Parts: sequence; structure tokens; C-alpha cells
Amino acid sequence: MKYPVLLAAALGLVVSGCGDTIAHSTSSTSGQCSHLKYGTPKQSDEVLCREGYALGYNNNLKSAEWVSYVLDKETSPGVPRRNDFRLDEDIPPAYRTTPQDYEEPVYSKGHLANSESIDRTRRANSETFLMSNMTPQLPGHNRAIWKGLENRERKWANARGRVVVLAGPGYSARPEHIGNNVPVPDEYWKVIYDPAVQEAIAFIIPHKNLKTAQLNNYLSSVDEVENRFGLDLLSSLDDAAEARIERQKLSRQW
Repeated sequence: MKYPVLLAAALGLVVSGCGDTIAHSTSSTSGQCSHLKYGTPKQSDEVLCREGYALGYNNNLKSAEWVSYVLDKETSPGVPRRNDFRLDEDIPPAYRTTPQDYEEPVYSKGHLANSESIDRTRRANSETFLMSNMTPQLPGHNRAIWKGLENRERKWANARGRVVVLAGPGYSARPEHIGNNVPVPDEYWKVIYDPAVQEAIAFIIPHKNLKTAQLNNYLSSVDEVENRFGLDLLSSLDDAAEARIERQKLSRQW
């Protein structure tokens, strides 16, 4: 099956698909970015629609503020991990980060849009390794609680048929920096929305070494995520549905 073309006309960007067999799939609607069907979380300096995800980038922070992607039930094995970390030429040169910024002993290159989830085509997976999709992340966070949540997003997509994943970093007023002024997040957030039943699960997770078993401690609500990070999530829903979904704070995971 061929991957459909995404026409991000409103962004002045056309992203073409390729003919690889796919695992987790995304759909598209002509004239818009399919990953922003439920709204653009924030009008960031750069809003980019990739084949497998959309991203909002803050130039001054040299960091994405949010990512968004539609994740469908797995239908076939995914493509191999590309692992081709590289700068993002769609970001203005003064605000780009590079793999060399991470040549220090503490932090790893941590994905916001997850490469294992976005494995439909070689191109889609490769685009998750653009440096605009990275933040400096502790290995004990990246490979533990964050990876556990990434595993759950795929599990929930397989069980529910389709979910929308939104995620991003949070920074203090004076964050630590690495490399050429790349900030280190103080926390991360993730919202997973099930459009079929109109419910969402939200997390705000401190950036420290944590285990997957601790995820329930960091359950939040969409309202709390929006208020804390200056976002407007799921804004294309009607007001009553949006209000109902966003105020819910679950006591345990799906």
C-alpha cells in the first residue's frame, strides 16, 4: 500500500509519501496536515508538517515546543530504525541544533516524536532523527519512564485502533544548556487522545531518572498541560466536548 501524500498547503509545504509497506499508519486530508486534524497546539515560530508527524519549533529556545502525530493500529512490521541524526535545514540556520551539540557526557539525543511509533516508511522514520525533534534527555529518563510511555502509546493504538499523540518539553526560567546554547528540559508532557470515544490521558513527568512503574504518579489533565506550557490542545473539537475531555484527570492508566 502506498503512503498518501500530505498537502500542508497552509504551511506552504508539500510532503510526498513513498511506496514502502507500513506498520503504524497515518491518514491525510487534502489541503491540511493530517497530524494537525485536531488543532495546532501553538503557533510556534516554525510549524512543520513531516510525513509522520508535525512539529512546532521555538527559535529562541532552539527547541521544539510540541509534536503531534496520528498513530494507527499496527498492520505490518515497521521499517528498520534509520538512526541518521542530522540538522534540520527547515529551521533557520541561527536556531538549528546539531549532533555535535550533544558531544558531552551527560545527556542523550531524546526523541519527542517517537521513532518506533513512526516506522511506516524509511522517510518517515528518518525524519524523526532530525535534530529539531531532539532534546537533551537523561538516559535514565529517555530509556526508562519515557520509553515505557512510548511503548504504551503503541499498545493503546493497537487496542483502540487510532490515537493522537501530542508531546513536548518544559523549561524553567533559567535552564541548563549544552553545546551551542541548547536548553535542557526540566520536565516533559504527553497527551494521548482517542478520537473514537473522545477521551484523553495526560502526563507531566519531571526530567530525572524514573522508572516506567512510576507513570501513575505523573498522571495529569489536558487542562493542566495547557495551562503549564501555554498550549491549546484539541482546539478543533466543539467547545463542550473539548471542555469535558480536557478537565478529566485519570487516577490510573488506560
